[in-house]
Amino acid sequence: MLTKKQFYHEFFKRLKKMQLTAKEPEIADITAEIFNEAGGLVALITADDRLVYQGNDNEQFKRIGEIVAELKVQLNLSTDLSVKTIGYLPSGFMKLYEVGDVVMGCRLSPLIGYEYVTWIKGSDNELMPVYFYARQFLSFKEAQQDFAERCGFIEQSNKADKATLFTNEELSILLSCCIERVKLDTALTTEVEKAIGDVISKIERTLPMLTDDEIEYENENVRCFR
Repeated sequence: MLTKKQFYHEFFKRLKKMQLTAKEPEIADITAEIFNEAGGLVALITADDRLVYQGNDNEQFKRIGEIVAELKVQLNLSTDLSVKTIGYLPSGFMKLYEVGDVVMGCRLSPLIGYEYVTWIKGSDNELMPVYFYARQFLSFKEAQQDFAERCGFIEQSNKADKATLFTNEELSILLSCCIERVKLDTALTTEVEKAIGDVISKIERTLPMLTDDEIEYENENVRCFR
């Protein structure tokens, strides 16, 4: 499933080839600031996914725009809506479907294209409904599938694999915790230590080998999804 975080990961990788670096600012409504080699501010990415250029380097701005357009095509991101909206939702979203307390909506993000969300609607206040348990998608089909599952129209997948249980980041955290337990807990019995060792082996077999780009990405601290 493609996420905003993955989109920005790929976007920042391509910017790096242009000797541009994305950094997280301290300003709450800015997701990232993009700097050139000299440390000059080239562009801002706002929390609502707008790319705001700074300065007057039109050639560089043009190339950044081309990178965004190429990414949208390669990742099959949508800038056209295939269904009609039926109402308004919070945070600039438009309602696409509603069945019972399950709602699906969309919002056009200038930098990315359409993003989709499914919610469970609260029933405490009919005049001011509250939406809970948001699930976010960049694929209309994936969002539609999730909406149908949440409505009970189709059976949910019960496959217990690593993609549905834990992300690679979460598995890495679990692996670190297991290793620290073995290193620091001097009261471990041989049986427990062996059991933890088996868990460590399973996690290591499940986790893919990280590339240099992915290791660098893990160390980046940029807000990519709000």
